[in-house]
Amino acid sequence: MKKLFILVLALVMAFAALPAFAQDKADWAFYGSVRMWTAWESVDEDTPPQLSNGGFTTPTFGIKTAAKAITYGTEAKGDDEIAWLLQSNSRFGARVKWGNVGGVVEYGHSSAGNPTTRLLYGTWNFGAGTLLIGQDYGPYDYRVSGLCGPGGGECSGFDFGAIYTGRDPQIKLIFGGFKVALEAPELQQSFRFAYPTTPISNVVTSNASLMVDRDQTLPRLSASYTFNMGPGQFFIGGIYNTYTQIFNVAGSEREHDVDGWLLGAGTKLGFGPFYVNASVQYGENPNNAAGEFFELYPSVNLYNSATDASEDSEYMTGQLILGYKLTSSITFEGGVMWQSGKVDDVTVAGRNWEQDTWVYYLQCVWSPAKNVFFVPEFGIIDYNKLEVANQPDVEFGKLTWFGIKWMINF
Repeated sequence: MKKLFILVLALVMAFAALPAFAQDKADWAFYGSVRMWTAWESVDEDTPPQLSNGGFTTPTFGIKTAAKAITYGTEAKGDDEIAWLLQSNSRFGARVKWGNVGGVVEYGHSSAGNPTTRLLYGTWNFGAGTLLIGQDYGPYDYRVSGLCGPGGGECSGFDFGAIYTGRDPQIKLIFGGFKVALEAPELQQSFRFAYPTTPISNVVTSNASLMVDRDQTLPRLSASYTFNMGPGQFFIGGIYNTYTQIFNVAGSEREHDVDGWLLGAGTKLGFGPFYVNASVQYGENPNNAAGEFFELYPSVNLYNSATDASEDSEYMTGQLILGYKLTSSITFEGGVMWQSGKVDDVTVAGRNWEQDTWVYYLQCVWSPAKNVFFVPEFGIIDYNKLEVANQPDVEFGKLTWFGIKWMINF
């Protein structure tokens, strides 16, 4: 039934894509945005290297700070670093309109200094709705915060429980506030993240060496509905992803199905100069569903290929943002963000892993001229601790930053 539903949806999209009448001349509108992140960033001595980019060639939990906690023998030390970065979400693009056909192309700046394709899609307004094909933000996308955080990322509370899945190739239908899309599948592995204890590390390392193939027979399904009512805007949406891992266990094939899903809701409410934004999410295996945007150890499906034991992680998050527009050019915003995850061990019966993280921030958005923005920001990520059943908890530290985002749109 699930595959039949996906097939019918794909056929509807295909038959909708009939030739469109277009005017003789296309209208082009170019745009750009340059963004810098300058900050002091600091990690505590008990912050694990995995959470602060130490000991890994790429960030494991989304954090891009150069600060990293390191242990010398038995002595643990924290670290302070200055960030002076051209943000990776700096961009240059163009919007094109040609009758009822349009499109967007947008290039960005990677951390390595190379251009990257952020957006590349075409649209056709066929009257009852719009068909979009290409790389775009998916329907499951509702950002309520302006938080940048260490490393100066997208500045929308990403990596801290935001309703967001990235920019992915997709076929999408838009009917007003309702959006539904078939997207490129997410392929995070069950052994993607290293745990800070030996049993789990051994299992994920073994899985990585024994997996011989990965089959994805269905695209990722994403849908949402956004509407206005009373003093605010409201959002509800969901995402589902599935694929199969194939392992070589003692010369025999062993398959493991990985499913991940999320349901989310959000709102933006205005009361004169004040505003209140909020979002909540619940689901299983969030990284398997939506990628590396969830900074928790218990955020993926765990699998032990030797015993065929599989455990889904449980995930919840909430964001509460308060803002005050002092003048037309000065806005204050602050918020708190919470993430919680839990997953059972696949090596020891009765053992599970739980972690809560908290983020607190305060920022001021100052626009001294049109399209010019300076955003000083102070924030703290409290990684709390990893609670391990029948074992001592693994205490984590904090990551603190004070920075300024500089942005000029043109």
